[in-house]
Amino acid sequence: MAGYGMAPVRNGDGGSVRANNFCDGNGYRIAATAPTAYFEGDLCTLASGLLVTDMGSATTGTVVGVFYGAEYQDNSSGDVKFVRSIATSTVAKAQFKAYVYDDPFCIFKIQADQTSTALTAGMVGANLQIVASPSGSTTTFKSGLVADSDTENTTQGFPLQFLGSAEAPDHGYTAAGTAMDILVKINTHLWCNTDGNTGIT
Repeated sequence: MAGYGMAPVRNGDGGSVRANNFCDGNGYRIAATAPTAYFEGDLCTLASGLLVTDMGSATTGTVVGVFYGAEYQDNSSGDVKFVRSIATSTVAKAQFKAYVYDDPFCIFKIQADQTSTALTAGMVGANLQIVASPSGSTTTFKSGLVADSDTENTTQGFPLQFLGSAEAPDHGYTAAGTAMDILVKINTHLWCNTDGNTGIT
């Protein structure tokens, strides 16, 4: 099943949705040779001060935010480019400047797989894992990240906290076997609560 990653919807504190709230004026940096692929909507974290995607495991650990895109100088042409995805091993003249939705109060929309367990209104407040190692699209440039409905639990270290349905027009809920859009916040956020909250279920 191919998702679209995490898309910002609004800020829980009433502020505007913006990228790079918590970094210096130089933005988050990615190594000049991209260590992995990056797609719009990917979860990411920091390693040795540089931005890396953090989705090889269903429980991702500490999260900096959600990747939006990056600016860099092309190593061959010298042109400055803005991209919403970066292929593995792409070489830039210097480090990429990444844009990340990094506000811990940001609320996101993501697709829940609903494979065996269907999320319901009674599960709001529970925590969720992701389906590990998603494949992004080189056509849409979006992440393939989805939430794993079967993992709904109170587990403190799960990366996402379930806030409700995002299905249009009436925010209904689908049955098991039919994916649906949900609202979440990042539960294990570097700039707020690295251990995460214990979910309610």
